[in-house]
Amino acid sequence: MTFELLFVLATGLIFGSFITCASWRLPRGQDVVKKPSYCPSCNTKLGFRDLWPVLSWASAGGKCRHCKAPVHWRYPATELATAAMFFLLYDRFGITSQSIVLALLAVALLVMIVVDFEHYIIPDEIHYFLLPLGVFYHWIMKTDMGDVAGGLLVGLIIGPGLHYGYRWLRKKEGLGFGDVKFMVVAGLWLGLSAMPPFLFFAGALGVGLGLFWRAIGRGPRFPFGPALAAAMFLCLAYPQITAIFWALFRF
Repeated sequence: MTFELLFVLATGLIFGSFITCASWRLPRGQDVVKKPSYCPSCNTKLGFRDLWPVLSWASAGGKCRHCKAPVHWRYPATELATAAMFFLLYDRFGITSQSIVLALLAVALLVMIVVDFEHYIIPDEIHYFLLPLGVFYHWIMKTDMGDVAGGLLVGLIIGPGLHYGYRWLRKKEGLGFGDVKFMVVAGLWLGLSAMPPFLFFAGALGVGLGLFWRAIGRGPRFPFGPALAAAMFLCLAYPQITAIFWALFRF
């Protein structure tokens, strides 16, 4: 295993630890950067021994070292998932400006997924971060800005259209405003040519997630943000998906 790969995996674990912190604090209106890490059960400030991704959780038996309160398995799972996504991007693009920006996108999307699963919201901070990052991504990739503008326009139309259209047809809320805002973000990142496959895969993943949500007894209301985030990441990390979609559509 090369030093470069070790660096990528270690960086993924560290950012995964940040994701667990941000996904806990953002819905509660707490500062993500300045406030030191602490145990939410006993409020003890965490020290050096407590902050090693995965290892601290495992060595303490999945409990707080100070008060022995259980620490949810989602913490190491998120850290490992982030390391896996960083490895995926490294394997596809190496350590390049493209992979670094996409890694930052992955971090924001994972925060969004965890928060939406647990609180049924997408924090505005995610949108505020991703909009300028998307502009920077197109700048380094030298994207056709006409395609970007088209995608942004589609996002501006599709999001509110689905929200108000569903409410008019079914007389109840469907797509939440967080999802509506994220449609705009997705339109900016993906551009016009990738929006149809994005919407198709987001819909398919959303249906699967909804069925799973009901199967585990969580009721008919389910978070749609994770499906949007997964579809967006797939279309960006694997652009050939867009080409395959259009090929099948033409067929």
